[in-house]
Amino acid sequence: MARTINYVIPAELERSEAIAATPAPPRHTPLRAVAERLTRRGVAAAKAELVNNAVLTLVNMVYETDEDGVWSNVDGDGRVLIPLPWGRLGYRHWGLRRTEANALRWLMMQRAARGEPWLVYDGEARCWLLNLAYPTRRTALAYWRQLPITLAEWRAASDATRSQWADQHLTK
Repeated sequence: MARTINYVIPAELERSEAIAATPAPPRHTPLRAVAERLTRRGVAAAKAELVNNAVLTLVNMVYETDEDGVWSNVDGDGRVLIPLPWGRLGYRHWGLRRTEANALRWLMMQRAARGEPWLVYDGEARCWLLNLAYPTRRTALAYWRQLPITLAEWRAASDATRSQWADQHLTK
């Protein structure tokens, strides 16, 4: 029986290969054209889209029910039982980076402090509770479609959760 070995290229190597594969600019290309290819424009918007997708997936998971119609991922008191994308241990399950999870947590705490949020943070129990003002998947999805995480919100969350080192050493 023949064994096959699957080699997986680490993400860092894939990125470095992509950079190495970038063709050198023609000799007389204006510097601006080269810089435009290297810009990070759109990265913050892509991250906002990433966390919006994570939250929408979470909404679908939170409202899953067992055969008897009882929520399987929410406790009887409303506590969410599955790892959250902004959780200290849950962000890895969602494919987020630690910095993205920190920014998303800050943003969710800001939303929980005002208005009628989808999830409410219980500081005493240190857990997130489902707001029963959104009793169905449909109402929760309507909330997120009406109030998605915007680019401006994401930038504010990202700025608020920057590390102390970054604040001291990086300029805007």
